[in-house]
Amino acid sequence: MNLDIRKSLYGVSLAGIIFALALAGCSKVAPGSGTSEGSEALSERLLLKDWMPEPVHKAGNSQIPKAKYPVIDLHAHAYAKTEEEVDRRVEIMDEAGIEKSLILTKATGEEFVEIRDLYGKYPDRFEVYCGIDYAGYDQEGWSQKAVEQLRMDVEAGCKGLGELHDKGAGMGGAPGPGMHPNDPRMDPIFEEAAKLNLPVNLHVAEPIWMYEPMDSTNDGLMRAYTWQVKNQDEIVGHDGMIDLLDKTLERHPNTTFVAAHLANTSNDFSLLADLLDKHPNLYADIAARFAEFSTIPRTTADFFEEYQDRIVYGTDYGFETFPDDPDKPYGNNTTTLEMFRMTFRVLESRDEHFYMTDLVGYRWPMYGLDLSDEVLKKIYRENALKIIE
Repeated sequence: MNLDIRKSLYGVSLAGIIFALALAGCSKVAPGSGTSEGSEALSERLLLKDWMPEPVHKAGNSQIPKAKYPVIDLHAHAYAKTEEEVDRRVEIMDEAGIEKSLILTKATGEEFVEIRDLYGKYPDRFEVYCGIDYAGYDQEGWSQKAVEQLRMDVEAGCKGLGELHDKGAGMGGAPGPGMHPNDPRMDPIFEEAAKLNLPVNLHVAEPIWMYEPMDSTNDGLMRAYTWQVKNQDEIVGHDGMIDLLDKTLERHPNTTFVAAHLANTSNDFSLLADLLDKHPNLYADIAARFAEFSTIPRTTADFFEEYQDRIVYGTDYGFETFPDDPDKPYGNNTTTLEMFRMTFRVLESRDEHFYMTDLVGYRWPMYGLDLSDEVLKKIYRENALKIIE
């Protein structure tokens, strides 16, 4: 039966998007319907948003409450907004085995100082990054002003730069065209970061499923629809963004870059492998891509083994939670502690075919990588120390 998902997947319009259970002679009904009346093969309907598969395989159900080795979370954000929330965050970190978290922000000036002060109660547990003030980026002299602001933020306690985002439309340009990271106007900033020994966390592109047609052929559809890349004719595409990252790294060989989210190359690690081979100043964090890479466990484990000195742990801290947004119905039934424990299960266990849909949104199964102790120690902590010390 034709599955047309070019309209909104969620909310009211989702009622018009159905997944036909066309098994001849099937007498099952949609979960929760409570009746089998009229359950003829083609008349049974299951809303796609309600399809929440559960595993029947007895293939491991590891409970890993705390990481096997101390962890530095190199990709977290300032979701804790009060002193009490920061206190609770530290309690969760203690319970999960997180030694330190790097708080990535877009903040500069007074806004940065406010975040620094909030997390400053625990100077050994948090380091706070700053952003770039893009105001007037299209005017002469902007680069030098941005460099001066960066210096002031470093004097105020900034430990790194980022997370800087370019998903194809450039940085800082909304609603107009922005700058890509290889833009000459960015050169003085990245060069200053090298002089100040500041690592730069750079997010380019999005996972490939966000670029694919939003139809029945997209196996990442349920999450991809939420984060789909629109206006693709007007922006740089996925592979083009990887190329721009390459060009940026070539321009700044003395600057340490961390490619956020494995540079969004989980569908083809050869893209990231080429970058790591060419650029010794590049690392890659695994934040918020556990679902994407755990569905191909052998490929991922082999890649992590080969590049064990360049991969760093990150979470995105809590992923996304949207308790009041029906268009984003994942992340609502989970906790930050559950999120950490999911990452440990993926990296440490041998579990097979398990679902974490509430956390990650995808409807596909995940698998443990069963990484060696040597690789775990490097990804969890040792590689991060090379970047932040």
